[in-house]
Amino acid sequence: MFPRVLAVFGCALFCLAAVGCAEQRQPPSRGVILHTSATTASDLKGAFSQLPDVTVQAVTQGGSSVTSLEDLQRGTTDIGIAMADVTYLAFAGQLDETPGPFDQLRGMAVLNLNTLHLIVGPMSPADSIDDLRGSHVALGPVGSATALLAQMLLQAYGVDLSHVRGERLPYAATAEQLVRGRLDAAFMTQAPPADPVLTATKGGARLVDIVGPRVEELRARHPFLKRTLIPAHTYPNQLAAVHTVGVDLVLLCRADMDEDVVYRLLEGYFATRPGSVPPIDLERAPATPIPLHAGAARYYRQRELAR
Repeated sequence: MFPRVLAVFGCALFCLAAVGCAEQRQPPSRGVILHTSATTASDLKGAFSQLPDVTVQAVTQGGSSVTSLEDLQRGTTDIGIAMADVTYLAFAGQLDETPGPFDQLRGMAVLNLNTLHLIVGPMSPADSIDDLRGSHVALGPVGSATALLAQMLLQAYGVDLSHVRGERLPYAATAEQLVRGRLDAAFMTQAPPADPVLTATKGGARLVDIVGPRVEELRARHPFLKRTLIPAHTYPNQLAAVHTVGVDLVLLCRADMDEDVVYRLLEGYFATRPGSVPPIDLERAPATPIPLHAGAARYYRQRELAR
């Protein structure tokens, strides 16, 4: 009788252990809600589709690096995309308009290069930043990294903001006003071919080179700035390649975001990006300007071990 009880008890223990192991191997699914902007939700649509247990809620419109970073820091959003230079400045507490370090930011991946376009209107004779003195210039949307970059470039050429009639406008409105002659020039930072630039160039606006010794001096002080080309015929009536600069975009999340979700989101992102235009450089992806999230660090470490 006693051995039989022991046998039954041992069998029960074995079953409980087996169930426990099975639960460890296959953790129960749990619903996760991620808050983000509408633009980031669209950019990561393929990656989110790989995570059936994750619900994405777009709580802001998005589209501006500074406001995206502010939303992440405040906890309004959990994941976002911003330009690398502004991300670094925010993390280090060096943003002029928003003092204090953005300590809740963590890196996930370096994405593609965001290219600066300098566009002049159909009636403008400007051929360089030097020629913008006295012009009516769109510097970029309010709260955007474009406005900071435009100001740096103008100052590198000795053009103070008081020397131009600067305006902060959304890109769509900028393109329309360039074509109508209400603006002389505009800065836009987007991956080409960008719809607002297409609209402007179809209406007779043209691209201007951003190149030369003063640009190189600026790049020496700001290593996030990279030389790049807009290939010929990217835009209407663009017969030659345009020399300009760009800044990497960075995929970011909050420091308190679940490690497993970050890991799986990166898995889904890179699984749905093969052959994408512009392409993602997997070797550069971990080189974010701020510390990686633990889930991202685990993803890149395991990817390296699996090679």
